[in-house]
Amino acid sequence: MWKKLKSWFMSATKPQRFMWLGMLIVAFFALVLGSTTATSSNWFCTEPCHNVHYDNTLTFNAGSHIMISCAACHEPFEGGLVALTLAKIEVAPDLIPTILGTYPMPLNENHSVALEMDDKFCTQCHNLDTRVVNASYGIIIDHTAHTDRGITCASCHNRVAHPEEGIEYTQEGNRHHEDWMTMDACYRCHGLEEGAQAPGECEACHTEKFDLVPMSHDAAGWYEEFGESGGHAAAYTEEASRVVQAETWVAGLDEVHHSAAPEDLGYEQTVNTCYTCHEKQYCTDCHGGIEMPHPESFAGAHGELGLTNPEGCAKCHARSEDEAASNEFCNACHHPTSTAGTPWVDEHFRAVASTGASACFDCHNPTYCAACHVSGPEAAAEYMRGQAQ
Repeated sequence: MWKKLKSWFMSATKPQRFMWLGMLIVAFFALVLGSTTATSSNWFCTEPCHNVHYDNTLTFNAGSHIMISCAACHEPFEGGLVALTLAKIEVAPDLIPTILGTYPMPLNENHSVALEMDDKFCTQCHNLDTRVVNASYGIIIDHTAHTDRGITCASCHNRVAHPEEGIEYTQEGNRHHEDWMTMDACYRCHGLEEGAQAPGECEACHTEKFDLVPMSHDAAGWYEEFGESGGHAAAYTEEASRVVQAETWVAGLDEVHHSAAPEDLGYEQTVNTCYTCHEKQYCTDCHGGIEMPHPESFAGAHGELGLTNPEGCAKCHARSEDEAASNEFCNACHHPTSTAGTPWVDEHFRAVASTGASACFDCHNPTYCAACHVSGPEAAAEYMRGQAQ
């Protein structure tokens, strides 16, 4: 066949050769143009070839960019047909895991797509020089300051074209991603601690009259002086545990994401929400200088701490103003009374008569009893303060 074509071509006149060569070139470019156009359609991206992106299609259809083609953001629009063809060739090997079903899950686990997304894909439609940005209520945002530091649009608006709220993923092993349009995500760069890449004070990002107190803090049991106050402690404990799990997950990743920004962007999941408003020292300062959360050694040493800093203990454990001024909140745990309303000092002789005094010496020096029984409770308390010092 090739010999016949060669023989025909050699016997053809020069004009005929140019004509057929021109037709072949036109046919070739028509094929390339047709194939690149067809393979850049939303239908092709989500049906015959990239069915791996089925879940992504669900989120895309729920977003505001549904009338925009996938290629408008995910394929080069500069360089024309040549650049587009080269991009197609570059991703062609992805066809193998797509057919065999060996592609990794969850998709885009490390957010590499967002972090590699250049601003030009966004600014081809969203030109910040010609439009006014309306930030959410109470938010102050300086886009120019972020752009000057190399923070790309998708470094914050990572789910704008694929919103996941209300979407239930169906592909096995897939899961929702972090949404970086949250305060926790801002604190991948912002922070209150020394060395933070950007300021973390409230006024840096919030308007003057914006309510800075989260609704959770107004809930019953969050904090009430001399009342139920376990809400904030439980919330912190849960948050600290979640952060530890997230940090363990990040440490186990084969590849940690990196951004085009001057500094690497961290993972939102590793940001402790409590520390987006409060410095780490805040808890300890609020609790009267007592280390919070309590260290593991606290249980065995808190007696001496209670004697030297009873106000700190009373901050959480006193159930009334009177208890805060005395040590009755200690008795509530260590010396439960057998007669309701009777102070422990008037009750303890019954416990000693019933079980003996040996248990008392787990906390009290034997001379403490003598100090109290000889000189009175005030002298005993003063004695214990001296022992603690």
